[in-house]
Amino acid sequence: MNPTNRIIINTLVQYIRSMVYMLLTLFSTRFVLDALGHSAYGVYALVGSVVYMAGFLTQSLATSTQRFLSYSHGLSDKEELKRIFSNAFFLHIVVALIIVLVMALIEPICMDKLNIPTELASTSVFVYYTVVLMVMLTFVTSPVRAIFIARENIVYVSVVEMLDAVLKLAGAIALPYIPIDSLKLYAMMMALISMFNFSAYYIYARIRYEECRRLRLSVISLPTIRRLLNFAVWNVYAVGATVMRTQGLAVVFNRFLGTIANAAYGIALQVSNAAGFIALSILNAVNPQLMKAEGAGDRKRMLHLSMIESKYAFLTMGLILIPVIVEMPEILIFWLGNVPEFATLFCRFVLIAYIMDQLTIGLTSANQAIGKIRNYSLLISTIRLMTLPIAWGCLQLSLSPLWVMCSYLLVEMIIGIIRVPYMKHSAGLPVYIYINKVCVHSILPIVGTFFAAYLIATNIQIQYRFMLTEFCSVCMGVVLVYFFSLEKEERAWIKTHIDKIRKRK
Repeated sequence: MNPTNRIIINTLVQYIRSMVYMLLTLFSTRFVLDALGHSAYGVYALVGSVVYMAGFLTQSLATSTQRFLSYSHGLSDKEELKRIFSNAFFLHIVVALIIVLVMALIEPICMDKLNIPTELASTSVFVYYTVVLMVMLTFVTSPVRAIFIARENIVYVSVVEMLDAVLKLAGAIALPYIPIDSLKLYAMMMALISMFNFSAYYIYARIRYEECRRLRLSVISLPTIRRLLNFAVWNVYAVGATVMRTQGLAVVFNRFLGTIANAAYGIALQVSNAAGFIALSILNAVNPQLMKAEGAGDRKRMLHLSMIESKYAFLTMGLILIPVIVEMPEILIFWLGNVPEFATLFCRFVLIAYIMDQLTIGLTSANQAIGKIRNYSLLISTIRLMTLPIAWGCLQLSLSPLWVMCSYLLVEMIIGIIRVPYMKHSAGLPVYIYINKVCVHSILPIVGTFFAAYLIATNIQIQYRFMLTEFCSVCMGVVLVYFFSLEKEERAWIKTHIDKIRKRK
């Protein structure tokens, strides 16, 4: 299969997976919220946020592993591929054990500092250790999952993730019918699902891929581990800054506004995570070939793929999420029934910020491909971290949460603007071409989608109107994308394949 067709097929598979996962996850949240109640759900979100601050190492090392695996594919070096995987897996196991030890040692401090209701104090400790177990399982799963992404086996990854969502929904529905403390039971269910994910990836990888069949201690070497760590250290800072910003806001909101507001923010993060799964459909489809292009020494193709990634991630997220943002109050009522205060505000701003981030997301992938991430991580991630002191200052001055979310959005916009000249300097990004092909060609479909959604939402009053808004707005956006965002070659490709389908019929 040629590279272009592989990207398209993988993207379509990821879209299907993303939509199924998003819908199942959102429905699961409603059942969990009903079963636990706002306060207990807020405690789970809060305790989970503290533990997952350590879990950012998972994503950091996984990104490093995936980068080197894809780069090795570009070099067509099988021995290097085996060496990278064995060293990465060994490194993940060691770091996972260290994380468990550290989190166990600091548990009394964490529990003492959090504003948790007295009646939920003992349960929160159980949840803490259960989530620590989940982080460990996720950590040792990540290098195995990276193999599937590097080899572009997106279909299997999608199947596992859809099963993950189905299991979470089934568990959420079963919560009220099992005579055990619901919060403890929910935490145990999530841990068991993490075990399932690890088994599904590891067993199949051992069967399918040669580099995973035998983990050779003889190839474990300090130089290889040092290469992985040198890349991962700065990626740890980048991912850690994002996680600390996201989860740190949960702590800030809980400190000033209590667990109910934190439950609202937890719902916003659920929405954001669901949206992130859709965005990953582009990233997982394009990133392996982007890394391989850089490994093969083809910088021009690598930068071209980074533009494709940015444009389609931005358009995809914009077309899908703008109608959701417009109809957010109705959607939350349909989804949750009893909507916590601030949930609409938090959800809207988090999604707008996410859409804006996608406009330059491909440049982050390009930076990872060339491997020079220290200065990039320091610049971008330090700016992102500034959201936390700004949020603390706003709430300390008794300003409304609206000011916090406005600053959240402003920081994301500044980051997007800075990425373009930075990549011009470090990788030779053609700025004019980028602005023209990615930014200018994407404006009209996004504006058109917003106006279509706004007109329907303000002029039609029917039950489940948000479904009509989503359908009509997306249709409008797709038409505008075809005529104003696609290149001539892309439109020709679509026409050719439509003709082939017609001939088959």
